[in-house]
Amino acid sequence: MKRHQHQEMSLSKFMASLPIPRHYRRYLIIQLLCVGFVLYLWVSINGGFIPKFLKHKISYFDVESDVSPLLYFGDINNDASKIRWSGKVNSLNQLNQAMESDAHMLEGDVILRGQGTKHQKLIPVMSSPPNTDSKTTLDDWLDVVKSKQKGIKLVFTSIEAVEISLQKLKIIKEQGFLKFPVWIHADVLKGPEGKTPNIDSTRFLRHLKRVFPKCTISLGWTVSPHTDTSQGGYSWDMVLDMFKLIQTWEINDQQVIFNADLPWLRNSVPQLKWLCDNVFHSSLMVSKSSQSIGIKEDVLYAAYRFPPHSLYFDVKDDHLEAVISKYRHFSRDQVSPLVLQRDLVMFHPKAWVKMGFHMEKNSVLGSTEAIILSSPIVYIVSKSSYKPSPELSLQGRVLFLNHNNKEMESGKTGLNIYLRSTSYTHFEEITGIRCFLGVDGTIEVSGSHLNKKDSFKSESQRITPSSSHCFRFAIIDSLSEIIFRVNVVHSCNTLESVKADAEIHAELKVPVPAHLGNGQHPYILKVADNKRYAVIDELSVKHS
Repeated sequence: MKRHQHQEMSLSKFMASLPIPRHYRRYLIIQLLCVGFVLYLWVSINGGFIPKFLKHKISYFDVESDVSPLLYFGDINNDASKIRWSGKVNSLNQLNQAMESDAHMLEGDVILRGQGTKHQKLIPVMSSPPNTDSKTTLDDWLDVVKSKQKGIKLVFTSIEAVEISLQKLKIIKEQGFLKFPVWIHADVLKGPEGKTPNIDSTRFLRHLKRVFPKCTISLGWTVSPHTDTSQGGYSWDMVLDMFKLIQTWEINDQQVIFNADLPWLRNSVPQLKWLCDNVFHSSLMVSKSSQSIGIKEDVLYAAYRFPPHSLYFDVKDDHLEAVISKYRHFSRDQVSPLVLQRDLVMFHPKAWVKMGFHMEKNSVLGSTEAIILSSPIVYIVSKSSYKPSPELSLQGRVLFLNHNNKEMESGKTGLNIYLRSTSYTHFEEITGIRCFLGVDGTIEVSGSHLNKKDSFKSESQRITPSSSHCFRFAIIDSLSEIIFRVNVVHSCNTLESVKADAEIHAELKVPVPAHLGNGQHPYILKVADNKRYAVIDELSVKHS
């Protein structure tokens, strides 16, 4: 108390010496004392000026098995690429060596004893196909790791082994162990050149939800080694299947890791980035088996697109690990020129607003990589409005997906793009000029809900689509004429597909009334029916 009074007297003397009116001095003294008290409380509560929630290393007693490695390990500065992995740790000898290593996370494979044979028993052991047995049981393995400070990732290739293994984890957790990150992994969907998964996604996620929800869910696609991966990758259909799986099981409050195989990464970054952008609490793990080939450019392409906290690497390659360590935060100068070319046509989701019937959930899924329209009752409208001008063009690329296996209608299934719209609050009555691009290659410019004095003669033509149903388009509204240009693109998925077209494949020039909505109006994009999804990227308004 005396010390506090002394400080207040010293402060009062100091304030009295200042050339300010007396009635302000007392006010300033009170303010300074309040600030000092608040700072004292802040430092006392947080143990310093840095708030507790920003400190990566957390107390052992506060940790659950679903903790993120980024929080648990205090030496990585929120950079997932710094997490070190020890894979295929399936014997006790390998496990003991890994425990003494600098690895943060230990990966083990789980099957049943005698997996797939007539001697199969309900005893989880540490091995993976084509092996059917192992001397090391899961119980032995967990006894070594359960009270340590390494994280673990259990990889399941047998659905029969999942439930009993999760029960064992649950018991150990209830005993007060597993105070570290626990990842549970399975390949649940078919990926590039992959086989039908051994793990049924429904059973796998049901077991996780019911038995051991306090974990990080790690999901992947089956893949096969391939000599030429230049044209393949994780397709839009593949990532949509994974997205729907997450939505079906309502995985909203758990960490989710999507696993991608490095050799297939080159043509897959946009799709995988879109997936992570649309799944809450998700990250990407890029892995490489010892037999597969990894390319420096592909590793750094992913590093360039994904923020440090959402991209893990387990590449098992000294050269690539050195590349990641050196260039993870300086990858722009190391990527393919085609990646930088794509930067010039990146989609900007914040430039568009979603509208339509009750804003139907998941009908518009956006990312900096692309936006997916799946329902005709919901559409996107540009936030900015534009006056007709020969110097402006709306440009973009669309890939049509038959994700629900429906028959298209010729000349009716496709993408509608509206110009000079004066009324667009209802999805069935958008007024303006409609530019239609069909799945079957139909191109049409027509009026949409116009009155008689504004009507004009519609025109159309048709071009032969590619097997990929991918098109690039540009629309110029010069006030008296609409110019609609469409090019057939043989692939929307390869990195090379970003290259500019050498020629125009189809062009419509349609005269329109100059007085028709010649003020400022937004652009509107909407799928014509629900028989195709439209994946739209490279969408922007260009000035010539």
